[in-house]
Amino acid sequence: MKLFATLRFKILLSYVLVVLFALSVTAFFLDRSLEKHALQDLHSSIGIQAGLIAAQLDLARLEKEDTPYLDAFVTKSGRITGSRVTVVSASGRVLGDSQQSYTEILKMENHLNRPEIIKASGHEAASVTRYSHTLKKEMLYLAVPVRDGQRVAGFVRLAIPMARVKRVMSSLRRTIIFSFLISALFALATGWLVVWLTAAPFGEIISGSKRFASGDFTCRIPLRSSGELRELAETLNSMAAEISRRMREAELRRLELEAAFRDMSEAIVVTDGAGVVTRMNPRAELLMKARGMNVPGMRLTDISVVPGLAEAALKALSGGSQVSREIESEAGLVLSVIASPIKENGGVGGCVLVARDITEPRRLENMRREFVANVSHELKTPLTAIRGCAETLLNGAFEDKESGPAFARTIHEQAVRLDNLVNDILKISYAESGRAVLERSVFQLKDLAVDSVRAVKTLFEKKQIDFTEEVPGGLVVNADRDKIFQVMINLLHNAAKFSREKGSVKISAIDLGREVKVTVEDSGSGIPETHLPRIFERFYRVDKARSRELGGTGLGLSIVKHLVELHGGHAGVESVVAQGSKFWFVLPK
Repeated sequence: MKLFATLRFKILLSYVLVVLFALSVTAFFLDRSLEKHALQDLHSSIGIQAGLIAAQLDLARLEKEDTPYLDAFVTKSGRITGSRVTVVSASGRVLGDSQQSYTEILKMENHLNRPEIIKASGHEAASVTRYSHTLKKEMLYLAVPVRDGQRVAGFVRLAIPMARVKRVMSSLRRTIIFSFLISALFALATGWLVVWLTAAPFGEIISGSKRFASGDFTCRIPLRSSGELRELAETLNSMAAEISRRMREAELRRLELEAAFRDMSEAIVVTDGAGVVTRMNPRAELLMKARGMNVPGMRLTDISVVPGLAEAALKALSGGSQVSREIESEAGLVLSVIASPIKENGGVGGCVLVARDITEPRRLENMRREFVANVSHELKTPLTAIRGCAETLLNGAFEDKESGPAFARTIHEQAVRLDNLVNDILKISYAESGRAVLERSVFQLKDLAVDSVRAVKTLFEKKQIDFTEEVPGGLVVNADRDKIFQVMINLLHNAAKFSREKGSVKISAIDLGREVKVTVEDSGSGIPETHLPRIFERFYRVDKARSRELGGTGLGLSIVKHLVELHGGHAGVESVVAQGSKFWFVLPK
């Protein structure tokens, strides 16, 4: 059945049907034409024979009805022509018959009413095909008049059995049929050859098209044919090359988009029009705690652990417009969420939800605002004191020898405080900017500790603080000596400021293998536990009034933290109220 549906079979069948129809029509008309011409030739031949026989007939004997003569004459003529020859008188009496005896002739009916005789009475030859009651068979009769001048003296009739005529026609038909079969077979063979030569390129084109349809655009259809088939093959090859090129470009774009979708820092979720998740990038899986879950096919409301995400997507789907909002999760994350509807055929076919973590920018923004506020507040106090003292001096206190110098000292002290504050702000800004460069060198921590103690020795002596240095000799680090010196100065300075009179301060260090830990311990009032997590923040003070009274800027510990972290280390604090504090930092060797 598959063969019958092929183009090759259809072409061959059409060709064969056309050829058979053409041959059949030709054979039909040829048969009719040959039959007509054969009958005409037969009539002409019989007519000529009858005319010759009539010309040889002795009219005198015919008129005398010389039966013996006429019987012998027709017998001889019938033997020569191979036909039945009959001589009939003008009155219709049969005078001689080549196939009947004299006795039988006498018994024969009058032939004057025979159709051929009636037609021949008009002085012309006449032929009729009819059944012979005498011979009991169908015969072809042809009668010619025998003239005596203008008078019909009798008739000569020739008869041929139709069976002989039919045999001749059958022979002709067999020849026609044989020729028809030979022509049909030749046409079939020719048609098959033509179809095979024509269909072979079609087969290659179909095979190539199937490979194109299966996605194999590397194959090419051979260009063996010519004309339209060659143009078709060239067009399909060109189409395959173009599709292959475009598919490579599309695949490259897909990989680029897939990489961007996978590696983006933003959480991206794609849903259909019903809010069912179709895609989700790894960042979104982490944000929604959906790692290991078969997310595609789940509703966003079933997996969203961040309040507001699903609501934003559903609002975009229902409203058909973009939704933007900021959401804060229970974990403290601040997310900037944008839900954009996907328009499809005039409706909403889905939604793209993008959530960006802006926790750090918000924290930095808050820190910036807090820093500005703190700096403004810290600057306001000394500036107010300086302005007040300056105005007092300008109003006449400058001439007062007792209070004038006191106001001038206050201005000087507040100016020094401003200078320290500005310097500390510049130091921490430089440390946080990322532009700070470490000038590393190898040095012993004990030597640095001794130099640091010497720098704050005056403060220790003023408060009669008992100082102990327990840094082991030979403990070497590779670091920026000036920056670590500043760290130690800040910690020792704080320890001295916040220790009670006649208290104690100790600096020590221990080797941790790849790191060293330096600790500065004081016997001050200690720090409440609630303040410990924020103690290294800029401008953070446990006791603000006392800190300002002691001239602190609130930036010392923040500077310590950033300088230590710049070296790849970390700093910390341990404190017990009324027992003192331990500030420490750890540095890689």
